[in-house]
Amino acid sequence: MIRFALDGLCGAEHPLAAHCKRCARCCLNASLIAFLLALSAAALEAKSLTLSAEPGHFNASTLGAPASSVALAGTLRMVALSRAKAWPPAAYIGIQQGSNRNNSVQVLAIRNREIDDYLVVGYRLVVDGKEVEVASLEDVPLTATVRVSIVFRGGVAKISVNGSTPVELQTPFREVAPYVSVSSGRAEFTIEP
Repeated sequence: MIRFALDGLCGAEHPLAAHCKRCARCCLNASLIAFLLALSAAALEAKSLTLSAEPGHFNASTLGAPASSVALAGTLRMVALSRAKAWPPAAYIGIQQGSNRNNSVQVLAIRNREIDDYLVVGYRLVVDGKEVEVASLEDVPLTATVRVSIVFRGGVAKISVNGSTPVELQTPFREVAPYVSVSSGRAEFTIEP
């Protein structure tokens, strides 16, 4: 662009043209670098999503393809809780083998009873649709944001909640996919890249 504007009259090059051509290359390089940085920042931006489920129902979203090694970190927060007794409201971040959660490791925040003014945060290992291991870790306010980290490698899932010391679970799983889910309410999730 600058070349056409500065190339001289009668075929002679303007004295500043060489300097301006170098500047044009520098500006082009700087623009390209800025564009690539913006593109990579967008790729590294946390993914936010909100899921809703009617009372007594689940709504899940798979976040990636099955892999033998998965690192999942993010937050969950319940923003609406159903008062129906059909199924307690809960938000889940987990990993699953196969197309459903019958073989999974789940970190969940659940309101067990309608009168509870807190959520119980815990985890469970589900194998062939049966809870093999279940543990409660802490109680948090109903609208608390819960930070979750799950690292899966070699059949072992390491879980950390709100920065706690990781808990290790030996699983029979070989490949898992990360997912989020909600039951009987609405939850917000933020998943880190």
